[in-house]
Amino acid sequence: MVVVGVFTVGAVPSSGGAPSFARGLEAIGLEGLLEEEPPPEMIDVEEPLEVPFGAPAGFAAQAAGRDVEPLVLRAPSVPASFEPLQLPELGEGEELAATAFHFDAPVYSRPQRGRNVLGLVRRGRVLPVGERVVGRGCAGAWYPLSEGYVCSRDGFIISSRPSERAQKHAALDAALPYEYAMVKRRGALRLYRLPEASELPALEAYRAAAEGEDVPAPEVVDLRMVGDYFVALDEVERTEGGVFARSVRGRYVLDEELERLPPSRLVGERLEGESRLPLAFVYAEPRALYRYDDRGGLARVGTAAKYARFPIAREVEVDGDRYVVAADGLALRRAEVRVARAAPRDERVPPRVRWVQVNLAEQTLIAFEGDRPIYATLVASGREGYETPRGVFQIKEKHLSTTMRGHDPDDGPYEVEEVPWTQYYWRSYALHGAYWHDDFGRVRSHGCTNLAPVDARFLFEWTTPTLPAGWNGRRLAQGTWVQLGHFD
Repeated sequence: MVVVGVFTVGAVPSSGGAPSFARGLEAIGLEGLLEEEPPPEMIDVEEPLEVPFGAPAGFAAQAAGRDVEPLVLRAPSVPASFEPLQLPELGEGEELAATAFHFDAPVYSRPQRGRNVLGLVRRGRVLPVGERVVGRGCAGAWYPLSEGYVCSRDGFIISSRPSERAQKHAALDAALPYEYAMVKRRGALRLYRLPEASELPALEAYRAAAEGEDVPAPEVVDLRMVGDYFVALDEVERTEGGVFARSVRGRYVLDEELERLPPSRLVGERLEGESRLPLAFVYAEPRALYRYDDRGGLARVGTAAKYARFPIAREVEVDGDRYVVAADGLALRRAEVRVARAAPRDERVPPRVRWVQVNLAEQTLIAFEGDRPIYATLVASGREGYETPRGVFQIKEKHLSTTMRGHDPDDGPYEVEEVPWTQYYWRSYALHGAYWHDDFGRVRSHGCTNLAPVDARFLFEWTTPTLPAGWNGRRLAQGTWVQLGHFD
Protein backbone atom coordinates (compact mmCIF):
# COMPACT_ATOMS: atom_id res chain seq x y z
CA MET A 1 0.00 0.00 0.00
CA VAL A 2 1.06 3.58 -0.68
CA VAL A 3 0.02 6.55 1.44
CA VAL A 4 0.39 10.11 0.25
CA GLY A 5 -0.52 12.81 2.72
CA VAL A 6 -3.38 11.54 4.85
CA PHE A 7 -5.74 9.65 2.56
CA THR A 8 -5.11 5.91 2.27
CA VAL A 9 -4.77 4.96 -1.36
CA GLY A 10 -7.04 2.43 -2.99
CA ALA A 11 -6.89 -0.55 -5.30
CA VAL A 12 -8.31 -0.38 -8.80
CA PRO A 13 -8.48 -2.83 -11.66
CA SER A 14 -6.72 -1.69 -14.81
CA SER A 15 -7.04 -3.01 -18.32
CA GLY A 16 -4.18 -5.31 -17.73
CA GLY A 17 -2.56 -5.77 -14.45
CA ALA A 18 -1.79 -5.67 -10.73
CA PRO A 19 -3.20 -4.03 -7.63
CA SER A 20 -3.58 -0.37 -8.36
CA PHE A 21 -3.57 2.45 -5.91
CA ALA A 22 -5.45 5.72 -5.59
CA ARG A 23 -3.52 8.88 -5.07
CA GLY A 24 -3.85 10.74 -1.80
CA LEU A 25 -3.80 14.45 -1.01
CA GLU A 26 -1.57 16.10 -3.56
CA ALA A 27 -1.78 19.41 -1.73
CA ILE A 28 -0.44 18.21 1.59
CA GLY A 29 2.42 15.89 1.14
CA LEU A 30 -34.27 2.21 -17.18
CA GLU A 31 -35.84 3.18 -19.55
CA GLY A 32 -35.64 2.34 -23.28
CA LEU A 33 -34.32 -0.59 -25.28
CA LEU A 34 -30.67 -1.01 -26.15
CA GLU A 35 -29.88 -0.46 -29.81
CA GLU A 36 -27.73 -3.55 -30.06
CA GLU A 37 -28.30 -6.35 -32.56
CA PRO A 38 -27.03 -9.88 -31.97
CA PRO A 39 -24.27 -11.13 -34.29
CA PRO A 40 -25.46 -11.65 -37.89
CA GLU A 41 -25.11 -15.44 -37.72
CA MET A 42 -27.66 -15.53 -34.90
CA ILE A 43 -30.41 -13.78 -36.88
CA ASP A 44 -31.72 -14.79 -40.27
CA VAL A 45 -34.35 -12.11 -40.77
CA GLU A 46 -34.12 -8.37 -41.30
CA GLU A 47 -36.62 -7.29 -38.64
CA PRO A 48 -36.57 -9.50 -35.55
CA LEU A 49 -39.43 -9.17 -33.11
CA GLU A 50 -38.42 -7.40 -29.90
CA VAL A 51 -39.54 -8.74 -26.55
CA PRO A 52 -39.72 -5.81 -24.09
CA PHE A 53 -38.67 -6.53 -20.52
CA GLY A 54 -41.79 -7.29 -18.47
CA ALA A 55 -43.95 -8.24 -21.49
CA PRO A 56 -47.28 -9.86 -20.56
CA ALA A 57 -47.33 -13.60 -19.99
CA GLY A 58 -48.00 -15.47 -23.24
CA PHE A 59 -46.45 -12.78 -25.44
CA ALA A 60 -43.24 -14.72 -26.05
CA ALA A 61 -45.06 -18.00 -26.64
CA GLN A 62 -47.36 -16.43 -29.18
CA ALA A 63 -44.51 -14.69 -30.97
CA ALA A 64 -42.36 -17.81 -30.98
CA GLY A 65 -44.83 -19.52 -33.29
CA ARG A 66 -43.78 -17.22 -36.11
CA ASP A 67 -41.16 -19.20 -38.01
CA VAL A 68 -39.60 -16.26 -39.87
CA GLU A 69 -38.98 -13.79 -37.06
CA PRO A 70 -36.88 -14.97 -34.12
CA LEU A 71 -37.11 -13.01 -30.91
CA VAL A 72 -34.54 -10.53 -29.62
CA LEU A 73 -34.56 -9.91 -25.88
CA ARG A 74 -32.92 -6.52 -25.51
CA ALA A 75 -31.30 -4.80 -22.55
CA PRO A 76 -32.34 -1.44 -21.10
CA SER A 77 -30.44 1.45 -22.60
CA VAL A 78 -28.35 4.08 -20.87
CA PRO A 79 -30.62 7.08 -20.21
CA ALA A 80 -30.19 9.96 -22.64
CA SER A 81 -30.02 12.47 -19.80
CA PHE A 82 -29.64 12.60 -16.03
CA GLU A 83 -30.86 14.84 -13.28
CA PRO A 84 -27.87 16.52 -11.59
CA LEU A 85 -26.61 14.79 -8.47
CA GLN A 86 -28.44 16.18 -5.47
CA LEU A 87 -25.78 17.57 -3.10
CA PRO A 88 -26.43 19.66 0.03
CA GLU A 89 -26.47 23.38 -0.71
CA LEU A 90 -23.79 25.67 0.67
CA GLY A 91 -24.59 28.60 2.89
CA GLU A 92 -25.39 31.98 1.37
CA GLY A 93 -24.77 35.58 2.29
CA GLU A 94 -21.23 35.25 3.68
CA GLU A 95 -18.95 38.15 2.82
CA LEU A 96 -15.82 36.02 2.42
CA ALA A 97 -15.10 33.03 0.20
CA ALA A 98 -12.31 30.47 -0.14
CA THR A 99 -10.97 29.66 -3.62
CA ALA A 100 -9.05 26.37 -3.91
CA PHE A 101 -5.75 26.68 -5.75
CA HIS A 102 -4.30 23.19 -5.11
CA PHE A 103 -5.65 20.42 -7.33
CA ASP A 104 -7.18 18.80 -4.23
CA ALA A 105 -7.26 21.30 -1.36
CA PRO A 106 -7.91 19.91 2.15
CA VAL A 107 -10.84 20.64 4.45
CA TYR A 108 -10.14 19.82 8.12
CA SER A 109 -12.63 18.59 10.71
CA ARG A 110 -11.34 21.16 13.22
CA PRO A 111 -9.06 24.24 12.99
CA GLN A 112 -5.90 22.22 13.41
CA ARG A 113 -3.65 21.03 10.62
CA GLY A 114 -2.84 17.31 10.73
CA ARG A 115 -4.38 13.96 9.89
CA ASN A 116 -7.92 15.16 10.57
CA VAL A 117 -8.72 15.80 6.91
CA LEU A 118 -12.47 15.74 6.39
CA GLY A 119 -12.62 16.29 2.64
CA LEU A 120 -11.15 17.63 -0.59
CA VAL A 121 -12.09 20.59 -2.74
CA ARG A 122 -10.98 20.59 -6.37
CA ARG A 123 -8.89 23.46 -7.72
CA GLY A 124 -10.96 26.45 -8.84
CA ARG A 125 -13.95 25.84 -6.58
CA VAL A 126 -15.23 28.78 -4.53
CA LEU A 127 -16.86 28.11 -1.14
CA PRO A 128 -18.39 30.66 1.26
CA VAL A 129 -16.61 30.94 4.63
CA GLY A 130 -17.34 32.60 7.95
CA GLU A 131 -15.14 34.93 9.97
CA ARG A 132 -11.68 33.71 10.92
CA VAL A 133 -11.30 31.56 14.00
CA VAL A 134 -8.45 30.62 16.31
CA GLY A 135 -6.62 27.41 15.45
CA ARG A 136 -3.25 25.71 15.20
CA GLY A 137 -0.76 24.69 12.52
CA CYS A 138 -1.86 27.19 9.84
CA ALA A 139 0.67 29.69 8.47
CA GLY A 140 -2.25 31.89 7.45
CA ALA A 141 -5.61 31.89 9.20
CA TRP A 142 -8.45 29.42 9.81
CA TYR A 143 -11.93 29.95 8.35
CA PRO A 144 -15.04 27.85 8.92
CA LEU A 145 -17.11 26.37 6.09
CA SER A 146 -20.67 25.18 6.56
CA GLU A 147 -18.88 21.96 7.53
CA GLY A 148 -15.20 21.83 8.46
CA TYR A 149 -12.41 24.41 8.32
CA VAL A 150 -9.91 25.63 5.73
CA CYS A 151 -6.52 27.22 6.16
CA SER A 152 -5.46 30.11 3.99
CA ARG A 153 -2.09 29.28 2.40
CA ASP A 154 -2.94 25.57 2.62
CA GLY A 155 -4.63 25.18 -0.72
CA PHE A 156 -7.01 28.16 -0.42
CA ILE A 157 -7.10 31.88 -1.03
CA ILE A 158 -9.56 33.86 1.12
CA SER A 159 -11.09 36.92 -0.51
CA SER A 160 -14.19 39.10 -0.44
CA ARG A 161 -14.17 39.11 -4.28
CA PRO A 162 -13.38 35.55 -5.34
CA SER A 163 -13.22 34.39 -8.95
CA GLU A 164 -13.34 30.85 -10.29
CA ARG A 165 -9.99 29.60 -11.53
CA ALA A 166 -9.80 27.69 -14.81
CA GLN A 167 -10.38 24.00 -14.11
CA LYS A 168 -12.48 21.29 -15.71
CA HIS A 169 -14.98 20.18 -13.07
CA ALA A 170 -16.87 16.91 -12.79
CA ALA A 171 -20.17 16.83 -14.68
CA LEU A 172 -22.96 16.05 -12.21
CA ASP A 173 -25.62 15.54 -14.90
CA ALA A 174 -23.99 12.70 -16.86
CA ALA A 175 -23.17 9.02 -16.46
CA LEU A 176 -19.48 9.91 -16.26
CA PRO A 177 -17.95 13.05 -14.75
CA TYR A 178 -15.52 13.46 -17.67
CA GLU A 179 -14.76 12.22 -21.16
CA TYR A 180 -12.05 9.57 -21.07
CA ALA A 181 -9.40 8.14 -23.39
CA MET A 182 -6.86 5.34 -23.41
CA VAL A 183 -3.24 6.02 -24.35
CA LYS A 184 -2.87 3.65 -27.29
CA ARG A 185 0.85 3.96 -28.05
CA ARG A 186 3.31 2.45 -25.61
CA GLY A 187 5.86 5.09 -24.71
CA ALA A 188 3.71 8.10 -25.59
CA LEU A 189 4.86 11.30 -23.94
CA ARG A 190 2.98 13.28 -21.33
CA LEU A 191 3.97 16.93 -21.15
CA TYR A 192 3.81 19.50 -18.38
CA ARG A 193 2.72 22.16 -20.85
CA LEU A 194 2.42 22.82 -24.56
CA PRO A 195 5.86 22.70 -26.22
CA GLU A 196 7.45 25.83 -27.63
CA ALA A 197 8.67 25.85 -31.23
CA SER A 198 12.31 25.80 -30.11
CA GLU A 199 11.68 22.61 -28.12
CA LEU A 200 10.18 20.58 -30.96
CA PRO A 201 13.43 19.08 -32.42
CA ALA A 202 14.57 17.78 -29.04
CA LEU A 203 11.07 16.57 -28.28
CA GLU A 204 10.86 14.62 -31.54
CA ALA A 205 14.29 13.07 -30.94
CA TYR A 206 13.24 11.94 -27.48
CA ARG A 207 9.91 10.61 -28.76
CA ALA A 208 11.68 8.57 -31.47
CA ALA A 209 14.26 7.13 -29.07
CA ALA A 210 13.83 3.50 -28.03
CA GLU A 211 12.97 2.64 -24.44
CA GLY A 212 16.10 2.77 -22.33
CA GLU A 213 18.10 4.64 -24.95
CA ASP A 214 20.28 7.35 -23.43
CA VAL A 215 18.53 10.40 -24.87
CA PRO A 216 17.94 13.29 -22.44
CA ALA A 217 14.32 14.23 -21.80
CA PRO A 218 13.42 17.85 -22.61
CA GLU A 219 12.19 19.77 -19.57
CA VAL A 220 8.69 19.92 -21.03
CA VAL A 221 8.35 16.13 -20.65
CA ASP A 222 6.53 14.90 -17.55
CA LEU A 223 6.55 11.17 -18.31
CA ARG A 224 7.12 8.54 -20.97
CA MET A 225 4.00 6.40 -20.54
CA VAL A 226 5.26 2.83 -20.75
CA GLY A 227 2.41 0.70 -19.47
CA ASP A 228 -1.36 1.19 -19.27
CA TYR A 229 -2.48 4.80 -19.03
CA PHE A 230 -5.94 6.35 -19.13
CA VAL A 231 -6.70 10.06 -19.34
CA ALA A 232 -9.60 12.26 -18.23
CA LEU A 233 -9.98 14.89 -20.96
CA ASP A 234 -10.42 18.63 -20.69
CA GLU A 235 -10.01 20.11 -24.18
CA VAL A 236 -8.00 19.85 -27.39
CA GLU A 237 -5.49 22.53 -28.43
CA ARG A 238 -3.75 22.98 -31.80
CA THR A 239 -0.15 24.14 -31.86
CA GLU A 240 2.82 24.18 -34.20
CA GLY A 241 3.91 20.92 -32.60
CA GLY A 242 0.63 19.13 -33.30
CA VAL A 243 -2.83 18.66 -31.80
CA PHE A 244 -2.68 18.05 -28.06
CA ALA A 245 -5.34 16.90 -25.62
CA ARG A 246 -5.16 18.55 -22.24
CA SER A 247 -6.10 16.37 -19.30
CA VAL A 248 -8.22 17.39 -16.33
CA ARG A 249 -5.00 17.34 -14.33
CA GLY A 250 -3.37 19.86 -16.69
CA ARG A 251 -1.01 17.58 -18.65
CA TYR A 252 -0.76 17.27 -22.44
CA VAL A 253 -0.72 14.24 -24.75
CA LEU A 254 -0.72 14.16 -28.55
CA ASP A 255 -4.34 13.65 -29.50
CA GLU A 256 -3.45 11.07 -32.17
CA GLU A 257 -2.04 8.84 -29.43
CA LEU A 258 -5.36 8.66 -27.59
CA GLU A 259 -8.44 6.51 -28.16
CA ARG A 260 -11.74 7.83 -26.76
CA LEU A 261 -13.61 5.36 -24.58
CA PRO A 262 -17.40 5.00 -24.74
CA PRO A 263 -19.15 4.20 -21.44
CA SER A 264 -20.50 0.75 -20.67
CA ARG A 265 -23.95 -0.15 -21.99
CA LEU A 266 -24.95 -1.78 -18.69
CA VAL A 267 -27.74 -0.24 -16.65
CA GLY A 268 -28.92 -1.97 -13.48
CA GLU A 269 -32.54 -2.79 -12.68
CA ARG A 270 -34.76 -0.82 -10.32
CA LEU A 271 -36.75 -3.45 -8.48
CA GLU A 272 -40.35 -2.32 -8.64
CA GLY A 273 -43.51 -3.58 -10.30
CA GLU A 274 -42.66 -6.61 -12.45
CA SER A 275 -38.94 -6.20 -11.74
CA ARG A 276 -38.29 -8.60 -8.89
CA LEU A 277 -35.74 -11.06 -7.60
CA PRO A 278 -34.31 -13.47 -8.46
CA LEU A 279 -33.26 -11.74 -11.66
CA ALA A 280 -31.23 -13.34 -14.46
CA PHE A 281 -28.69 -11.13 -16.29
CA VAL A 282 -27.05 -12.13 -19.56
CA TYR A 283 -23.33 -11.44 -19.35
CA ALA A 284 -20.19 -11.58 -21.53
CA GLU A 285 -21.96 -11.86 -24.94
CA PRO A 286 -25.36 -12.38 -26.60
CA ARG A 287 -26.87 -15.76 -25.75
CA ALA A 288 -29.37 -18.17 -27.27
CA LEU A 289 -32.95 -17.51 -26.12
CA TYR A 290 -35.33 -20.44 -25.65
CA ARG A 291 -38.97 -21.14 -24.85
CA TYR A 292 -39.79 -23.82 -22.31
CA ASP A 293 -43.27 -25.36 -22.12
CA ASP A 294 -45.00 -27.26 -19.35
CA ARG A 295 -44.49 -30.58 -21.16
CA GLY A 296 -40.73 -30.16 -20.82
CA GLY A 297 -40.20 -29.02 -24.38
CA LEU A 298 -37.42 -26.56 -25.17
CA ALA A 299 -37.10 -24.64 -28.45
CA ARG A 300 -34.67 -21.97 -29.63
CA VAL A 301 -36.71 -18.84 -30.36
CA GLY A 302 -34.11 -16.09 -30.72
CA THR A 303 -31.28 -14.24 -29.00
CA ALA A 304 -30.85 -12.41 -25.70
CA ALA A 305 -28.55 -9.38 -25.91
CA LYS A 306 -25.68 -8.84 -23.53
CA TYR A 307 -27.07 -7.37 -20.27
CA ALA A 308 -30.67 -8.40 -21.08
CA ARG A 309 -32.49 -9.73 -18.02
CA PHE A 310 -35.75 -11.17 -16.72
CA PRO A 311 -37.22 -12.29 -13.36
CA ILE A 312 -36.83 -16.02 -12.80
CA ALA A 313 -40.01 -18.01 -12.19
CA ARG A 314 -38.26 -21.39 -11.91
CA GLU A 315 -35.20 -23.40 -12.83
CA VAL A 316 -35.44 -26.62 -14.86
CA GLU A 317 -33.14 -29.29 -16.25
CA VAL A 318 -33.34 -30.43 -19.87
CA ASP A 319 -30.97 -33.06 -21.29
CA GLY A 320 -28.53 -32.49 -18.47
CA ASP A 321 -28.41 -28.67 -18.82
CA ARG A 322 -29.91 -26.25 -16.30
CA TYR A 323 -32.11 -23.37 -17.52
CA VAL A 324 -33.68 -20.34 -15.85
CA VAL A 325 -37.23 -19.73 -16.99
CA ALA A 326 -39.37 -16.59 -16.90
CA ALA A 327 -43.10 -16.62 -16.10
CA ASP A 328 -43.95 -16.46 -19.82
CA GLY A 329 -41.67 -19.36 -20.74
CA LEU A 330 -38.62 -17.52 -22.00
CA ALA A 331 -35.51 -19.41 -20.93
CA LEU A 332 -31.73 -19.08 -20.86
CA ARG A 333 -28.97 -21.53 -19.98
CA ARG A 334 -28.11 -21.14 -16.30
CA ALA A 335 -24.40 -21.14 -17.12
CA GLU A 336 -24.86 -18.14 -19.42
CA VAL A 337 -26.48 -15.81 -16.89
CA ARG A 338 -25.66 -14.26 -13.54
CA VAL A 339 -28.48 -14.46 -11.01
CA ALA A 340 -29.15 -11.58 -8.61
CA ARG A 341 -30.69 -13.27 -5.58
CA ALA A 342 -31.02 -11.77 -2.10
CA ALA A 343 -28.95 -13.49 0.58
CA PRO A 344 -29.71 -13.10 4.31
CA ARG A 345 -28.67 -9.80 5.84
CA ASP A 346 -25.65 -10.24 8.09
CA GLU A 347 -26.55 -9.67 11.75
CA ARG A 348 -23.93 -6.91 11.92
CA VAL A 349 -25.96 -4.84 9.43
CA PRO A 350 -28.66 -3.01 11.40
CA PRO A 351 -32.30 -3.44 10.31
CA ARG A 352 -34.14 -0.63 8.55
CA VAL A 353 -31.03 0.97 7.03
CA ARG A 354 -29.72 1.31 3.51
CA TRP A 355 -27.08 -1.30 2.69
CA VAL A 356 -25.38 -2.99 -0.25
CA GLN A 357 -24.84 -6.71 -0.81
CA VAL A 358 -22.19 -7.93 -3.28
CA ASN A 359 -22.34 -11.61 -4.23
CA LEU A 360 -18.82 -12.47 -5.39
CA ALA A 361 -19.93 -15.91 -6.58
CA GLU A 362 -22.49 -14.45 -9.00
CA GLN A 363 -20.80 -11.08 -9.64
CA THR A 364 -23.98 -9.23 -8.69
CA LEU A 365 -24.82 -6.30 -6.45
CA ILE A 366 -28.15 -5.57 -4.75
CA ALA A 367 -29.01 -2.36 -2.91
CA PHE A 368 -31.47 -2.67 -0.01
CA GLU A 369 -33.60 -0.35 2.05
CA GLY A 370 -34.10 -2.42 5.17
CA ASP A 371 -35.02 -5.89 3.88
CA ARG A 372 -36.51 -4.54 0.64
CA PRO A 373 -34.25 -4.86 -2.45
CA ILE A 374 -34.52 -1.75 -4.61
CA TYR A 375 -31.73 -2.10 -7.22
CA ALA A 376 -29.75 -4.95 -8.79
CA THR A 377 -26.89 -5.07 -11.27
CA LEU A 378 -23.68 -6.82 -12.34
CA VAL A 379 -20.18 -6.07 -11.08
CA ALA A 380 -16.60 -7.08 -11.88
CA SER A 381 -14.66 -7.94 -8.71
CA GLY A 382 -11.14 -9.16 -7.98
CA ARG A 383 -9.62 -11.88 -10.12
CA GLU A 384 -7.51 -14.77 -8.86
CA GLY A 385 -4.62 -13.50 -6.81
CA TYR A 386 -6.36 -10.17 -6.17
CA GLU A 387 -9.57 -11.38 -4.55
CA THR A 388 -12.05 -8.86 -3.20
CA PRO A 389 -12.26 -9.05 0.61
CA ARG A 390 -15.28 -10.75 2.16
CA GLY A 391 -17.01 -9.37 5.20
CA VAL A 392 -19.15 -6.50 6.46
CA PHE A 393 -17.84 -2.95 6.15
CA GLN A 394 -19.04 0.65 6.07
CA ILE A 395 -18.27 3.22 3.41
CA LYS A 396 -15.66 5.53 4.87
CA GLU A 397 -14.65 7.79 2.01
CA LYS A 398 -16.21 9.05 -1.24
CA HIS A 399 -14.81 10.90 -4.27
CA LEU A 400 -16.53 12.26 -7.36
CA SER A 401 -13.36 11.06 -9.04
CA THR A 402 -9.83 10.14 -8.00
CA THR A 403 -6.71 9.09 -9.86
CA MET A 404 -5.44 5.57 -9.22
CA ARG A 405 -2.06 4.13 -10.10
CA GLY A 406 0.04 1.04 -9.51
CA HIS A 407 2.51 -1.39 -11.05
CA ASP A 408 1.78 -4.63 -12.88
CA PRO A 409 4.46 -7.35 -12.71
CA ASP A 410 3.89 -8.19 -16.39
CA ASP A 411 2.82 -4.92 -18.03
CA GLY A 412 4.63 -2.40 -15.87
CA PRO A 413 3.18 0.78 -14.38
CA TYR A 414 -0.32 2.02 -15.02
CA GLU A 415 -2.37 5.05 -14.14
CA VAL A 416 -6.13 5.52 -14.35
CA GLU A 417 -7.10 9.17 -14.16
CA GLU A 418 -10.22 10.33 -12.34
CA VAL A 419 -11.88 6.98 -11.58
CA PRO A 420 -15.54 8.00 -11.21
CA TRP A 421 -17.96 7.70 -8.30
CA THR A 422 -15.42 6.07 -5.95
CA GLN A 423 -16.45 4.79 -2.50
CA TYR A 424 -13.82 3.23 -0.22
CA TYR A 425 -15.07 0.81 2.42
CA TRP A 426 -11.92 -0.89 3.75
CA ARG A 427 -8.25 -0.03 3.35
CA SER A 428 -7.67 0.50 -0.39
CA TYR A 429 -10.81 -1.38 -1.53
CA ALA A 430 -13.69 0.50 -3.10
CA LEU A 431 -16.89 0.37 -5.08
CA HIS A 432 -16.35 2.57 -8.13
CA GLY A 433 -17.30 3.18 -11.72
CA ALA A 434 -15.14 1.65 -14.48
CA TYR A 435 -14.86 3.46 -17.81
CA TRP A 436 -12.06 1.32 -19.29
CA HIS A 437 -14.03 -1.89 -19.89
CA ASP A 438 -17.53 -3.24 -20.53
CA ASP A 439 -17.10 -6.71 -19.08
CA PHE A 440 -19.37 -6.82 -16.05
CA GLY A 441 -20.44 -10.16 -14.66
CA ARG A 442 -16.90 -11.59 -14.70
CA VAL A 443 -13.95 -11.20 -12.32
CA ARG A 444 -11.20 -8.96 -13.66
CA SER A 445 -10.17 -6.35 -11.08
CA HIS A 446 -7.36 -6.18 -8.56
CA GLY A 447 -9.65 -6.20 -5.56
CA CYS A 448 -12.02 -3.29 -6.03
CA THR A 449 -15.61 -3.81 -7.16
CA ASN A 450 -16.08 -2.35 -10.65
CA LEU A 451 -19.51 -0.98 -11.54
CA ALA A 452 -20.91 0.34 -14.80
CA PRO A 453 -20.92 4.18 -14.71
CA VAL A 454 -24.72 4.52 -14.44
CA ASP A 455 -24.85 2.05 -11.54
CA ALA A 456 -21.89 3.61 -9.75
CA ARG A 457 -23.47 7.05 -10.10
CA PHE A 458 -26.76 5.81 -8.62
CA LEU A 459 -25.00 4.25 -5.62
CA PHE A 460 -22.80 7.29 -5.09
CA GLU A 461 -25.84 9.52 -4.63
CA TRP A 462 -27.82 6.91 -2.66
CA THR A 463 -25.19 6.04 -0.06
CA THR A 464 -23.58 7.95 2.80
CA PRO A 465 -21.45 9.87 3.56
CA THR A 466 -23.10 12.67 1.62
CA LEU A 467 -20.77 14.86 -0.38
CA PRO A 468 -21.33 18.60 0.23
CA ALA A 469 -21.78 20.76 -2.86
CA GLY A 470 -18.44 22.01 -4.18
CA TRP A 471 -16.45 19.19 -2.59
CA ASN A 472 -14.69 16.48 -4.60
CA GLY A 473 -14.07 14.06 -1.72
CA ARG A 474 -15.41 13.38 1.76
CA ARG A 475 -14.41 11.14 4.67
CA LEU A 476 -16.72 9.64 7.30
CA ALA A 477 -15.94 6.65 9.47
CA GLN A 478 -19.47 5.21 9.48
CA GLY A 479 -21.27 5.39 6.17
CA THR A 480 -23.55 2.95 4.33
CA TRP A 481 -23.05 -0.75 5.14
CA VAL A 482 -21.52 -3.09 2.53
CA GLN A 483 -21.76 -6.89 2.81
CA LEU A 484 -19.49 -8.89 0.49
CA GLY A 485 -19.26 -12.67 0.21
CA HIS A 486 -19.93 -15.85 -1.75
CA PHE A 487 -23.65 -16.49 -1.28
CA ASP A 488 -25.52 -19.57 -2.53
